[in-house]
Amino acid sequence: MSCVLMLSVSCILWGLGMNEVGWLIMVCAVALLVVMMDCPFNFYILKSEWLGVDEMSVLMVLLCLLVSMMSLVSSTKGVKNGFVVLMSGWSVVEMVMFICLGSVLFFSVCSWMDFFFFFEFSLVPTFFLILKWGYQPERLQAAVFMLLYTVGSSLPLLMSLVYFWSHIKSDNMLLSKMVGGWKDFNMNWPWLIMSLSFLVKLPVYGAHAWLPKAHVEAPLSGSMLLAGVLLKFGGYGLIRLMWFSEVTNSTIVLFVLVFSLWGGVLSSGVCSCQSDLKSLIAYSSIGHMALSLSVLLSFYSVGKMACVCVLYSHGICSPILFSLAANSYEFCQSRSIMLSKGISRIFPVISGVWFFFCILNMGFPPSLNFFSEVYSVGGLLSLQWLLGLMGGLMCLMTGAYCLILYSLVNHGVVSSMVFKPGLNLSYRYLVSSVFGGVLLLGGTLCLDMFFV
Repeated sequence: MSCVLMLSVSCILWGLGMNEVGWLIMVCAVALLVVMMDCPFNFYILKSEWLGVDEMSVLMVLLCLLVSMMSLVSSTKGVKNGFVVLMSGWSVVEMVMFICLGSVLFFSVCSWMDFFFFFEFSLVPTFFLILKWGYQPERLQAAVFMLLYTVGSSLPLLMSLVYFWSHIKSDNMLLSKMVGGWKDFNMNWPWLIMSLSFLVKLPVYGAHAWLPKAHVEAPLSGSMLLAGVLLKFGGYGLIRLMWFSEVTNSTIVLFVLVFSLWGGVLSSGVCSCQSDLKSLIAYSSIGHMALSLSVLLSFYSVGKMACVCVLYSHGICSPILFSLAANSYEFCQSRSIMLSKGISRIFPVISGVWFFFCILNMGFPPSLNFFSEVYSVGGLLSLQWLLGLMGGLMCLMTGAYCLILYSLVNHGVVSSMVFKPGLNLSYRYLVSSVFGGVLLLGGTLCLDMFFV
């Protein structure tokens, strides 16, 4: 259903004058259609020696393609100009396609060494995307900061995977799980060491300092891909690691669960006192990822399904919020919440979109965000009532800062120092917002596709 919608909308955009971009979106939509028609059900399938998919990996591939299309539509500077090449050499679109390609292969490979390779490969185009097309002089510091955090935390994972490969004599996830090669090891401390890379990629609170910096300095397409796709590497990697290594519940796992949940509460509180729009949305991503991680570590089947649904719903909603933040930047030439005021007086349609996605981000029914948060809190309550209370507190604080965000940006008096009379905003933000809204609301009609 969603791919047919993308195909029809891309045809409309192509007919309106988006030549190269329209054709590119049409190709991606056809690829979506082919992937969905070949979707497996309830078990892991080896497509070849290199590729293996199940419902979760297909869902993540769909998310990657959808976010890539939305980022291209939102970040195109002019509808009639097609691709925008900034400076000489590579363009933004080519970098987005490289990130999309690496992400699709990461979600599809069945070998854990290839899994690690594509996990790190996506970092390279993201690094150059921030470094070349970032807005501020601090973009070099932000890109290096992201590189050091992610690469440094990945070294223990690489060493562990090589060690287990030498003992099990295979790096195929399905084969190693079927022969029970991981049962010979006590996986408590090795699991923590191997999970460190995924925890930083999510990121968990305490290892999150690179994310707000990267979001603030990245261009719009970089922020949308970082929030919608690259953060999901951590959750997907943890699910795959727990699946083929067969780790069990232990004191170490419970410690990580409580730490991540408490970090989510803290990051939700930090959102309420942010003055930068992109930084606020980045900290909200940390809170949502903490909720998905905590319910995953409950080791309930409903927890794993709720985690996947949180990853998908956040992967659609958060990029649209970054797109709206870029809209506000064009409106007032500032990311400061104190200066971004009065949008409802000048652009009431944009203000309505702001309200719609703020309430979706806080889990308004009947959206996918609502069902994912309800099942997440329910899974935590089944484990321990105190953990469920912390999850409910996080959802309450999410509603608080979403209302603060909407009221500060959309209400108030427009500052004459920043507003340019006669400014006409492009409708590309509305197009990507319609994409996201239809997917989040229409997804409730087929919840079995997202609770996998």
